[in-house]
Amino acid sequence: MRDLPASALVVYLRVPEEPVLAAAVIAVSTPVMLAAPERIPLDDPTFPSSRAYRTGQICTAELNEVIDKYLERYPETSLFFLSFLVHFGISVPLIAGERKFGTLSVFSPRIPDELFKSETDYLRETAQSLSAELERLAANGVSLSPPEHPFVVSPEGSSVAETSPAAPREEQGSPALWSAPLVFHLETLAVHLTLIANTKDAAALTIERLMSGFQAQAVAISLIEADRLQVVAASGCSKEYLKSLNGISVSKSSPETEAIAHQKLVVSEAAERSLPHGEGRLTADGRDENAWIVLPLISRGRALGACSIGFSPEQLVIAAEQSLLYALSALLGQTFERTQLYDAEHALAQKLQQALLPRILPQLAGVLTTSRYEPPPGAIELGGDWYDLIKLPAGGVAAVIGDVQGHSTPAAVLMGQLRSAVRGYALEGHDPSTVLYRTNRVLIDLETDLFATCCCVWLDPDTGTAQVVSAGHPRPLIRTADGAYLEAAADIGVPLGVEENPSYQAGVHALEPATLLVLYTDGLSGREGELSRETLEAAIADSGDELETLGDQLMGRAATRATRTDDAALLLLRYEGPSTEAKESVRGLHVQRHDFQGVRRTRQFLDTCLEGWHLDQISDSAEVLASEVVTNALVHGDSDVDVCLRRYPDHLRVEVRDTDSHPAMLVDLGPDEDKAEGGRGMLIVSALASSWGNSPSGRGKTVWFEIEANAP
Repeated sequence: MRDLPASALVVYLRVPEEPVLAAAVIAVSTPVMLAAPERIPLDDPTFPSSRAYRTGQICTAELNEVIDKYLERYPETSLFFLSFLVHFGISVPLIAGERKFGTLSVFSPRIPDELFKSETDYLRETAQSLSAELERLAANGVSLSPPEHPFVVSPEGSSVAETSPAAPREEQGSPALWSAPLVFHLETLAVHLTLIANTKDAAALTIERLMSGFQAQAVAISLIEADRLQVVAASGCSKEYLKSLNGISVSKSSPETEAIAHQKLVVSEAAERSLPHGEGRLTADGRDENAWIVLPLISRGRALGACSIGFSPEQLVIAAEQSLLYALSALLGQTFERTQLYDAEHALAQKLQQALLPRILPQLAGVLTTSRYEPPPGAIELGGDWYDLIKLPAGGVAAVIGDVQGHSTPAAVLMGQLRSAVRGYALEGHDPSTVLYRTNRVLIDLETDLFATCCCVWLDPDTGTAQVVSAGHPRPLIRTADGAYLEAAADIGVPLGVEENPSYQAGVHALEPATLLVLYTDGLSGREGELSRETLEAAIADSGDELETLGDQLMGRAATRATRTDDAALLLLRYEGPSTEAKESVRGLHVQRHDFQGVRRTRQFLDTCLEGWHLDQISDSAEVLASEVVTNALVHGDSDVDVCLRRYPDHLRVEVRDTDSHPAMLVDLGPDEDKAEGGRGMLIVSALASSWGNSPSGRGKTVWFEIEANAP
């Protein structure tokens, strides 16, 4: 950089097993700062670095032209490249023999012809020398994988890691020169934070950059909730410190609360942060050898929390860079104010959406069911998809799925009205065609600009007869036990709210036992409009045809589809046989919220059922497992609980459903927590059950386990 001279220089290395170049070292000069991109796809011809790597030739580009092309593909990064506009880039491949390592890329404000003619040979020789050194390192077993974040230096000053407080300030270079690497990381962090919506991800990204770019030893980010600090993310901190910080009142004395109260930076030596009994507060091994800087997170004149950054003592000179630290404080304060607002709006939208979905699906003899719902990806807006499962007054069950146009509060409210209308007419005893006709009348009378689609399936388990009616909605996939598909027996009618007097005709199917019905919305099927049989078959193959796992597989495929922008609902039914026969093998129990006597009643219920089914040999195991799962649902789910037993020829299946969507988790208890209360329930289930799983089911979840009929 000194010889050319250049504004910035980047060494890019190939990321192993990825078609990406990542910046390993970036040198930036002062006062001209350059926010060089840290990752470049090899198939992106926008930057000369990718072209130089692929072709093995020196490549150049006018960076204003590069930026125009790049921003067409990545417009959200426009702020990142303001300093590129007056620069010229030249990239030289790093090659030794047959091996390509990466590129050496130089950015300069000089005109292309002048730079190319006078200094290309020099750059080529430098690249050859660097390539030979990389080859030698590789031969000695040194990993050439680029770091997670680049090492940033300034040719006139130092890197963060190389600054020593032992030298007088004037010998370390001017504040601007010494701060160049820090400014680079601060600018880069600012750009990336604009792309983050929620607090959890913003905190994780901040900690990554502080630990890597600022060479911090430990970081803890805490935010104020109800006049107490709550730790949202931390790294490198001891358990003792996190326990002392999490939940502390802002009125108590600590470096964090002092920084918040006075809205100023607080510098704390290790000795000032010790706990009683001499326990270290911050290092993972229990010792506190760090020096600490605590930043208040300030936005619009108020403090939202604190960011505590631990450095090795020789790096505490960073405290002299107060302008940069206050800039970091303001950046993080504004970021977390924005993400907290997003989190609150997203949580409110989720609660409203969940409240409009069924609490717990009823379980009927002869029909096995499960459901799924996923909101629009990365959005606060409410979706309009819904599903329902209704016990019909004459016997049987009604499965309903629908989709209201749009993603908004009016769409969600209309979804709730339509679901209530369908349920009300179904419980009056109407057939599915009449239910849709009357629901259409309701939507017309509401005088809304929105329309909706809906599909209804009326299933009689005693006979296996299914009536299918659709109002503009994809018809369900109906798959028999041998893998064949029943063709649709009815046409798709017009959507609800389009015509005043539409005609909805029912198609009738005679179902054999083990027939699967898949009802879904277009968020699951994508642009194709209908869920393909190939997709369903692949999900069945991966799930082993287990219904809960099949639901997870289908929703997982929708979640990973890059084009999904809509919410998605799924309702699965498996017809197991005539209910007159199935009733002998299905039992149910309802436990009310906060009824902890329900755990005892669950054990008694199991004991009675298994004795009647002559399965006494598995009674003890079943009671232990059911007690753990029901207790977990009552304590952590804080909801009513439905318990369903299903007897099969070779195994017993127990399903426990509640309205908490958070999955039951296995907890890995360390030796220090061996005597802790709780945390073992799902470990016991995993150890004793022949198979088990837990799946979010729209508004709640289902935890199920199976025990072989001949188990001890």
